[in-house]
Amino acid sequence: METGKAVWLLLNLLRAILVVYRSVRRIHLILDNYVIHKSQAVEAFLQTIGQKIRLHFLPPYCPEENRIERLWRDVHDNVTRNHRCRTLQDLLDQVCIYLESRLKVRWGASCHV
Repeated sequence: METGKAVWLLLNLLRAILVVYRSVRRIHLILDNYVIHKSQAVEAFLQTIGQKIRLHFLPPYCPEENRIERLWRDVHDNVTRNHRCRTLQDLLDQVCIYLESRLKVRWGASCHV
């Protein structure tokens, strides 16, 4: 995704968050260090809304603080590393089966992808 479009999408997301949470005093967002999160356009937007949204950034690479990184590592360790799937669809099916089994074990839920 080109950076300009990504910034535009982020700004639209921030505007939507402001609308949904208009009654709260301050909104705290935890972000990774993707370049658009600290772009001039985002900084300018945040200045126009005062202190309503506060951005908090994860350390540059901190997988133990980032749940999705732990999930990707788990999927890689148990499904994608050294797989023997002949097609991408077979691999995706295996990932979905694994994730669904993990959801059932952890939350008693299932996913439908």
